[in-house]
Amino acid sequence: METTLNFNLHLTFKQLAELVRQLPRAEREKLVSVLQETTYDDQEPSKSKIFEDFKEDYVALQNGTLNTRPIKDILNEL
Repeated sequence: METTLNFNLHLTFKQLAELVRQLPRAEREKLVSVLQETTYDDQEPSKSKIFEDFKEDYVALQNGTLNTRPIKDILNEL
C-alpha cells in the first residue's frame, strides 16, 4: 500500500541526500531513473559549446575580426 503526503519542507542538499540514502535500494534506483529522465532547461550552454565559442573567438582574434564581449559575460557562462 502506498501513501502520498504533500508538504513543503526546506531541506539542505545534505539533508536530502541523507533521506535518499535511507530509502530501500529499489526505491533509490527508481529515483535515479526518474531524475535521469528529467529534461533540464537547455538555456545554459554545455562545456563543449563554451570551448567551441572560445576556439571561434581565438580564430577571429587572429584574423582581427573578433567582436568582443564583456569578461563578466564570459565568466558567467562558466
